[in-house]
Amino acid sequence: MNAWYLKDSRGNEVGPLSREVAIDLIRGRPGVFLHASTDRLTWQPVRGAAVQTLVTSEEPTVRLSRERQETEKALFDLDRFRDLEPHALFSVPKSASAKEFRQGFLNLAKRFHPGRLPRDASAPLVKAHIAVYQYLTEVIQQVEARLAVNEPRPSAPAPGRLPTWQLDVLRLRQEPHLVAGHFSVTRQTAFVFSAHRLMNLGTSSVFFPCIPALPLGTRLGLSFEFEEAHRVIATRGAVAFESSTGDQTLRGFGVRLDLGTEDRGFMLRESKRLLSA
Repeated sequence: MNAWYLKDSRGNEVGPLSREVAIDLIRGRPGVFLHASTDRLTWQPVRGAAVQTLVTSEEPTVRLSRERQETEKALFDLDRFRDLEPHALFSVPKSASAKEFRQGFLNLAKRFHPGRLPRDASAPLVKAHIAVYQYLTEVIQQVEARLAVNEPRPSAPAPGRLPTWQLDVLRLRQEPHLVAGHFSVTRQTAFVFSAHRLMNLGTSSVFFPCIPALPLGTRLGLSFEFEEAHRVIATRGAVAFESSTGDQTLRGFGVRLDLGTEDRGFMLRESKRLLSA
């Protein structure tokens, strides 16, 4: 492959690029570039299997060395983050609002989200990213608690009305490399896409108020059945948020989903319609 082109969320194109430069950009700036192409006519999702196969097609020794370096860097960043005040950590003013802190958190945390790693990433690298992401999540929760954040989302039900389910609502089953589940999306259950401040469709996530919560880093294969629209969307993801203690309405887990643009757009529109009905 001689030339690559990358496209970001605003449709801006970068290229032509060598394969090596394109891969460095995809790895080094996760979430910035959403699609890749070699002819500027056919675009593949960066998180899609076709692009990921090319990104990860390295000599085993080269990949092992690179992943070791990335693991060491993530752990170094974690040590550095622990020495920073929250405003410095999230690059916001000390007097920043909760909304500004949250945006700073999202900008930083997406670099370490375990769901952005290749599905066959080494265990130490995944563990390092989970540790960093969990620490950042704990800090933003403490900040929001300190600022007494109470910003209900317009489409979400009142906090006191969030049901607490058992895990069997997801019809989970263990498969060789992940946990598979099926979820029926109705007017009563569509709130899972918008009820949580961090884990919502705005960040390609969903939050399940289940007891017990699935452990952080658990890989999932989920199918969402939108009953009224007669459509099923199948996707994969990883548990990126876990809360097993504290406020009863927040007990559960959030899953970051690997969604294409069209599927995510449909889910946003349909869940909003169901909640406003």
